Amino acid sequence: MQCLRHTLLCLGVLYLMGSAALLGGCTSTSSQPTADDVNNKAFTFADGAVFHAGLARTATILEFTNKANTFILTSQAGSATGTVRFGSCILTVTGSTYTTGAGPQAGEVITLDPCDFDDTNRTLTVAHGGITATSQPALAQVVTATAADLNNRSFLFSNGAVFHTALTNLVTTLRFADNATTFTLSSTTNTATNTAKGGHAFGDAGSCILTVTSSDYSVSSGPQVGTVISLTTCQFNSSTGFLILSDGKTTISSI
Repeated sequence: MQCLRHTLLCLGVLYLMGSAALLGGCTSTSSQPTADDVNNKAFTFADGAVFHAGLARTATILEFTNKANTFILTSQAGSATGTVRFGSCILTVTGSTYTTGAGPQAGEVITLDPCDFDDTNRTLTVAHGGITATSQPALAQVVTATAADLNNRSFLFSNGAVFHTALTNLVTTLRFADNATTFTLSSTTNTATNTAKGGHAFGDAGSCILTVTSSDYSVSSGPQVGTVISLTTCQFNSSTGFLILSDGKTTISSI
């Protein structure tokens, strides 16, 4: 009987050890992200101070695109775009619609170290300037926009540079209708509200192509009749409702 009790005790210990090992395998792990971990994903931070002092107490979204070679940082006040290097997460800002003091400016380098991705909880934990922050789970991916994503929706951009150079740093609205086959582009200055309209089609590799058929912009103030605006990046974030556009040189996100 004693031998039997000893055998049962040993089996019980082995069972507990095996259970612990199985549970250990289910725990979350955090490590330096790879491009595949974060590409086409958006991470929302309740407080953006880790990226810039001007974003303190402001919800801020960090999105990775183009095989995680580029990023878009967005909040209600504007957006910043640029390139990404891993080793930590090194964000080099190449364009910004933030006013000075309100957010990162072109030329700034934001080194997030550590920069850890939790593959179980789908969160990103970053640190910069003595501040550490963890995002909400990246529940949705940033995907190529479809007609269903765009139809009968208006997207507000704090910078219209991708549509026309004269719209740089000018608040611009893009609206789609007729199953996203038509568009209306409008902006307002101190003196007037101008509008361009035309047809929209999806191009190769997820691009959006806007062909202007009517416009009341002057030659120097916006797109003219016959202008074709090719947006090589045309992506939609279903969790935020943001539209991300690029003309190959400038990348912007709606707000």
